[in-house]
Amino acid sequence: MNEKSKKYIIVGLILLLVVGFIAYKNVTKIQNYKENGKEVECTVSSVIQGRKGKQTLEAVYTDETGNQITAKVIRNQSTYVGEEFTGLVVPEKPEEIYCMPSEDTQKIVYCVFGAFGFVGIILIICGIVGSAKNRRGIY
Repeated sequence: MNEKSKKYIIVGLILLLVVGFIAYKNVTKIQNYKENGKEVECTVSSVIQGRKGKQTLEAVYTDETGNQITAKVIRNQSTYVGEEFTGLVVPEKPEEIYCMPSEDTQKIVYCVFGAFGFVGIILIICGIVGSAKNRRGIY
């Protein structure tokens, strides 16, 4: 097996493993919030503008016992201080509010994961085919 074929196979395997791991974590997180999440009414308390328009948010919500909790927000859209929205909180992470992405956004993300997975498979196939051609040339 030549070096080029080895590199294709290794890069393809790494790409498949990384994409598979990220997709698995994403799906399990969304599933956890869908099944175990409790809807809460939140008010944005602070917004920190980062690079390239990325925002770091904190919001305040009231839990079922009446305590006000300040939590980090995972949200897929820009916002402003004082905005009210509905988010999901799971019992094991009361300091994190998750806003479910839209169906269209989820479809786009799954298509991107699929495309990277497809590229990984193609790289592995190219590595195997290149190796087979190289062996035929030797004998």
